[in-house]
Amino acid sequence: MRKTGKIIYCLRNAKDQCVSYYHHLVNLDKVYQGMTHSLTFNDYFEKVHRVRAVAEFGLWEEHALDWLAHRGQENILFLTYEDLSEDTERELRKIASFLGLPDNQETLDRALRKGSFDNMKQDQTLNYSWAGQNFIRKGKVGGWVDTLTEKQSEILDEAIEKVVA
Repeated sequence: MRKTGKIIYCLRNAKDQCVSYYHHLVNLDKVYQGMTHSLTFNDYFEKVHRVRAVAEFGLWEEHALDWLAHRGQENILFLTYEDLSEDTERELRKIASFLGLPDNQETLDRALRKGSFDNMKQDQTLNYSWAGQNFIRKGKVGGWVDTLTEKQSEILDEAIEKVVA
């Protein structure tokens, strides 16, 4: 890993990431040239987490462990999606400090406004509306409970345990 440049790594709960990535694949079917339009969540889960196929960027736990191995490296700031959702202003202040930006309330307020979920969902430069679906769906923490079965949740608990151990 390079020690120059600044890197911001944001980790999301494996269960929410799993559901989000499924919707990413299905909603961007045009990008995937029709390969995902009939993909059910259960088929996706089976392929990614049992057969270990489909995931473009590797499994969640492999990706997380690769990055977390660099904790303590001064040019990498680690954040979580959950913390960003809980207190966006606090996390933006961390980012600004990490990047060496001045503490400016006006700029922070603008970033909070522009980076709000509602604003990004409406922004055609961000929401991938050109692909026929809205790329930015819900932005909620904990939404996995509406999708994952108990068994799927247990499988992802095992992945989470590998990372937090």
